[in-house]
Amino acid sequence: MPRADSYAYAIAYVRALRSRLISNEQYETLLKAKDDYEVLRYLSDTVYGSYLSEYSGRSLSLSEVDSLVFKDYYNVLRELIGARTTELARQMLEMMYMRHELSCLKSIMRLVLAGRTSEPSLPQVPLIGRFTPGYVSRLLKSRDLRQLFQEINEPQVRVIVLDRVAECEEIHSTVPAEMAIDRYYLSSLWSLTGKLENWDKEPAREIVGTEIDVANIGLILRGKFLGMSFSTIRDLAIPVRYRLNLEVDSAIEAATVFEAMQTLSSGEYGPVISAARSECERQSSLLPLELALKRHFVQRCSRAFVGYPFGIGPLLAFISLKYLEALDIRTILLGKREKKPADSLRHLLISIS
Repeated sequence: MPRADSYAYAIAYVRALRSRLISNEQYETLLKAKDDYEVLRYLSDTVYGSYLSEYSGRSLSLSEVDSLVFKDYYNVLRELIGARTTELARQMLEMMYMRHELSCLKSIMRLVLAGRTSEPSLPQVPLIGRFTPGYVSRLLKSRDLRQLFQEINEPQVRVIVLDRVAECEEIHSTVPAEMAIDRYYLSSLWSLTGKLENWDKEPAREIVGTEIDVANIGLILRGKFLGMSFSTIRDLAIPVRYRLNLEVDSAIEAATVFEAMQTLSSGEYGPVISAARSECERQSSLLPLELALKRHFVQRCSRAFVGYPFGIGPLLAFISLKYLEALDIRTILLGKREKKPADSLRHLLISIS
């Protein structure tokens, strides 16, 4: 099958949808809204308007906010999975869908570790795919992380997280298990890129490889921040280096999180890290750098629409951009509810330039 024919519909579909992503001007309008009700009113003029009728005139719960902002994203992703592409493209898109199922698991892990009860906690878990209300309710009844992990239906994921129980218990955090899940997902996605035809491979690796690099930087720094051992961080790191090199090894061996940051500044992502470092030190937080790296990823995704118009690259890029847009709208809605000023919220957005 000619390669153009393999992607013709899917590429036309995402290019049309890309023109309907929230623009900078629309973001500014949302930021100027006086409260979350006004944000919802402004959203009625966007692609999210078709989902708003059931929420008219009332404040949304956290689960309803998530349902609203991610519904269009999931619909687009399911449409692309069912579209005419290639078998490998379909597998990669299905893996991206599985990622969100694994996000449900992460939410459950945090609730179980915190000792939250079943029914009141259910609305806090984003339901998707195999994570039905019944399945989630059963998992939330777990007494501890070990019991929870043993209840997971997916054998590979169950083995991965069970191997991290001791570390989670030691630091009283689910971060080691969450990192192990990210490693599983991103390593699997990278493996699929290696099976693509040469003309399709590099655009896909530009998206997936950048996301892996960003994840590894975050993993190393969060691990340092939590006091994880060198060996644990090394073991959890995703075994792929797209544009990261020897600075990774030095950063893992660094004594502190800011020494690790300094070491990572010597590589490909140096300008991004250096620009955010002083703000991280001022706030004693990794959030400024995490946001800066996600904005860098947005720029990489936007480049996927330049050049040869067909292939898996633009599909992966658009799905990533759409997901990050949903996160930004969620941030604005919840921020307005908490009466946060527009400037504070603007600093938290990923997609606005």
